[in-house]
Amino acid sequence: MKKSSIEMKRNRNKFKINKLVVLICILLFFIFFISEKGRERVDTWITLFEAPDNNEIITADYQVDPARELEKARVTKWIARKYKVSHKAVRKIVDISFEAGEKFEVDPYVIIAVMAIESSFNPFAESSAGALGLMQVMPKVHKEKFEKYGGLDNSIDVKVNIYVGTEILKNYLLRYGNFQRALRAYVGVSQTSKSRYPKKVLRVRERLKKLIKAG
Repeated sequence: MKKSSIEMKRNRNKFKINKLVVLICILLFFIFFISEKGRERVDTWITLFEAPDNNEIITADYQVDPARELEKARVTKWIARKYKVSHKAVRKIVDISFEAGEKFEVDPYVIIAVMAIESSFNPFAESSAGALGLMQVMPKVHKEKFEKYGGLDNSIDVKVNIYVGTEILKNYLLRYGNFQRALRAYVGVSQTSKSRYPKKVLRVRERLKKLIKAG
């Protein structure tokens, strides 16, 4: 009798745990897919795979360079493995980064490294300060730059976010003359700060460069 009572108690506990797990799963499903934010999340990933349109963002006159394409393929493979992100999604991000780098004359490896440190390639990343997207851009601070690409509603759009983030970085680079100082400004710290942010970004950049050379 005692054994049967213990077994019944265990079964009740298992039922409670299973019920809790189901409720958590339902809640997570709602948050990530059914809620307004969730729908935005799904829509954003879908746009990664859509065919390019004639938007100003992707009008770069871009000739295929086999060596460069191989380079991007190696970078994509490394990022997808390290950050556990879809290979197809990463390739799109890498392509856009190179296009933005060419448009604004910024090293695309710095752009990619900024995303690695800022968001780990999560297009839905949001900081406590309100920075959004892959490049962790503050929408309200840079409202004018977003206007060129349809306004603040497109803040987390992958293409828009990379282009605006790259333009911001380019402006700081022109103002301060080098990436160390430009990256301090980008992350919002003073030029006298001992922030390790610039070193972190440039370390990722160098790692990517070595990866290409080693290939």
